Amino acid sequence: MVIPEKNDLERDSVAAAWSAAGGEVSRLGRFWEPPSYDPAKVRVYGNDTFALVLAQKLGLDLISPADDLLVQLPQQALQRSVTLLPLSVAMTSPFPAFLKPAAPKLFKAAIYTSLTDLAVETRGLEPDTPVLHSEIVQFACEIRCFVWRGDVLDAAIYEGDGALEDGLRFARQLARSGDLPTTCVLDIGYIPQRGWAIIEANAAWGAGLNGCRADKVLPCIEAATRQVAIGS
Repeated sequence: MVIPEKNDLERDSVAAAWSAAGGEVSRLGRFWEPPSYDPAKVRVYGNDTFALVLAQKLGLDLISPADDLLVQLPQQALQRSVTLLPLSVAMTSPFPAFLKPAAPKLFKAAIYTSLTDLAVETRGLEPDTPVLHSEIVQFACEIRCFVWRGDVLDAAIYEGDGALEDGLRFARQLARSGDLPTTCVLDIGYIPQRGWAIIEANAAWGAGLNGCRADKVLPCIEAATRQVAIGS
């Protein structure tokens, strides 16, 4: 497993679990100039820039949920209105609104109260940048779930209060639906008077533990890196 050189409590926990399971851990500082690794054996775990650059340099595929996954899911999985819009259209939509980039990290996911706020945050982005526009709701409880092959390997409440088992039933149903990639990390939440809903789906190669146990979620992280297939 290749991880960033800088210490991080959660990442260090994953590295320790990987070592305890018999794997080797390599910490990289100058990740843009990586040493030679066997792409069939290396696995990546770190922030977006670290992981994406390494994938390009080493000939790796990183398994991630589709950017537009939320709008592909049925309404009962969302429990709120979510639409995919170009940034130019999002700027003409009513405010306040919860907006986030379809591609992670392009701008801050947040409730924007005015066009001015959004314009400042998205300065420099192209007008056709895909944006997820969501109805504003309040989540009373938020749970992180590591999903692998249609099962939830571990889950933990990271915000608010609620019944973990109730959330797990919803997460397992979603994991078995066939709408998710083989490995991913789901954040789900409970909306009062509506029910459990998916908040977002994240890539296992970069998601923090948020209370989940490192040794339980290793299969998710391991499966999120693959060697680029010959001819692709």
